[in-house]
Amino acid sequence: MSAHGAGVGVRTVTLGGLPLLVAAVPVGEAGDRLMTTVGERGLVRLPAVTGVDLPRGARVGFTVDQRELRLVDEQDTTLLRAPRGGLDAGWLEAARRLRGTMTVLGRDVELSADLDVATIVARLDAAAVGGHVCGAIVGLVEERPTLPLFL
Repeated sequence: MSAHGAGVGVRTVTLGGLPLLVAAVPVGEAGDRLMTTVGERGLVRLPAVTGVDLPRGARVGFTVDQRELRLVDEQDTTLLRAPRGGLDAGWLEAARRLRGTMTVLGRDVELSADLDVATIVARLDAAAVGGHVCGAIVGLVEERPTLPLFL
């Protein structure tokens, strides 16, 4: 996933049938801008991830189309993007069904495809203690292709 040109690691998983998107935001100017931007738009600093109810009402949302997933703000400015092919099928189905996903961004948190969910959550909990994690429940809309109308 990219954020203003910076590489952001992303994992999409389901926990008890609920969708969770985790983004690892790198340290640096682009990461600082991203964290500030999502904070201004309603993702709140979290004291932990485990046992915390994520707030609703963030002024960002995900749009998924045939090619990619994008996190956009109220002005439809793309803040993050990821190829659709990298999304977990169970996550996408749960996010469609609920029209949203739990979303957590962590600064300087290492994510890799081989990490289990418990390890990811433990890393996020540790980062949250230092004030480096924010999150919210964020809406998701799927754009479906339409056929041209011929009259």
